[in-house]
Amino acid sequence: MGAKEDIEKRVIELVEPVLEEEGLELYDVEWKPGGKQSYLRVYIDREGGVTLGDCEKVSLQISDLLDVEDLITTRYFLEVSSPGLTRELREKNHYRKSLGSLAKVVLKGERGKGRTLLGTLVTADEEGFTLMTKEGEVRVAYEEVARARLDFEDL
Repeated sequence: MGAKEDIEKRVIELVEPVLEEEGLELYDVEWKPGGKQSYLRVYIDREGGVTLGDCEKVSLQISDLLDVEDLITTRYFLEVSSPGLTRELREKNHYRKSLGSLAKVVLKGERGKGRTLLGTLVTADEEGFTLMTKEGEVRVAYEEVARARLDFEDL
């Protein structure tokens, strides 16, 4: 596991208890180190969505916690937000929580680099997921996914 993954994992461990106290859940964490501008993005969610007030409150709590822990020693910007309507699907649980939603999936590997599928998420398990497309059901393994996100186009 690299430094990026280590920081993301440690942030998850620190942030989840804070979010639970607020009735929120952690959707994702992204550490984007850069020369002059590094970003720590924390995406939060809850049934019915999050408010700007939720993001502000959590941002202050997380900022203080990260300062105390001294986890990130370089200067960075902290962003706390909702994952949004067209949220990225990066983890297996993202797919499971999005069943019944429209998703756009770009494939890699043998099935065709850059091939895009658009369909409704029907199932998701440990190995992959099933999309109902205009052409029928398509089974996709997680390792075949270059990128995936929820979408709201008409089928």
